[in-house]
Amino acid sequence: MFNEEYELLLKKSTEVAPDWLINDIEGIIGKAGKHVGVSYVISELHEGYTFNLKHIMSAINFSDEWTKVSRERLNFIDNNIEIIVALYNEIRNKL
Repeated sequence: MFNEEYELLLKKSTEVAPDWLINDIEGIIGKAGKHVGVSYVISELHEGYTFNLKHIMSAINFSDEWTKVSRERLNFIDNNIEIIVALYNEIRNKL
């Protein structure tokens, strides 16, 4: 694949990125500051959806919805690092 094709594909991918991902990245950058690195953002995204208190509270209420949502989002994060990096660069440049 040529570099131009890759760039075009990446641009199209960021345009259709899920809203939850964009909001999470904006929140992380907004909270931590503009000079935070992309590895920190990816780490915080991963931390937000791994096993935590939300899972426990969901289980107490006999609901597995949060578990399903977090599993899907973790899968998306793990499989789309390039999109996260591109979104990070776009959002950081806007600030």
